[in-house]
Amino acid sequence: MPKYQTSAQRQYRYQRIAEAEGDRCIICWVERGVRKGPPSTRLEIDHTDGDHTNWSWGNLHLVCHRDNCRLREMPLEARVTTLRSYSDQVERERERENKPTWATILKDEIPYEYGPPEMRANKVFLKRWLFRVHQILKEEGSEKKKDLIARAAHFAKCSKQTSTNYLEVYASIDGPFLEIMDNDGSLIITYRQKRT
Repeated sequence: MPKYQTSAQRQYRYQRIAEAEGDRCIICWVERGVRKGPPSTRLEIDHTDGDHTNWSWGNLHLVCHRDNCRLREMPLEARVTTLRSYSDQVERERERENKPTWATILKDEIPYEYGPPEMRANKVFLKRWLFRVHQILKEEGSEKKKDLIARAAHFAKCSKQTSTNYLEVYASIDGPFLEIMDNDGSLIITYRQKRT
């Protein structure tokens, strides 16, 4: 990755860090823009290992200017240990408060081939599952929910629970499928009408 990033790239990284760790200094926890004597606090992106070409997420934190200056004076090993300790503390606190953490934010950015086995399997299951559901609905127009779940799971070679989870997502308000009740009181799945 290049040493220098565009202002848009830096802004994007700043926003992601703030989303994962809060828009505050990871060390003194002062929030951006809060007055702490003149001038108001300015947060900077700090590279834990001191390597300004290393833009990996685990290496980046927001710190106030004062703490950033202190960190630069520390030996590298002490600096890394200190920042990792604060980072772990923030991660645990945000998990307890049910706020976004690095684990939840980066889940979407991990390529399937490098993710855990569940993610790699999901890549295969979901494609096959969607193919089969579309095939069934195109041929038959609609299908009973429980039958559709079973048929798609069998075709995709995934569990019925996984099939149910997929259907829950794809039959949501923004999904392409619609769950309705027929005259017999059974839940059926059909295509959602396109909005005009």
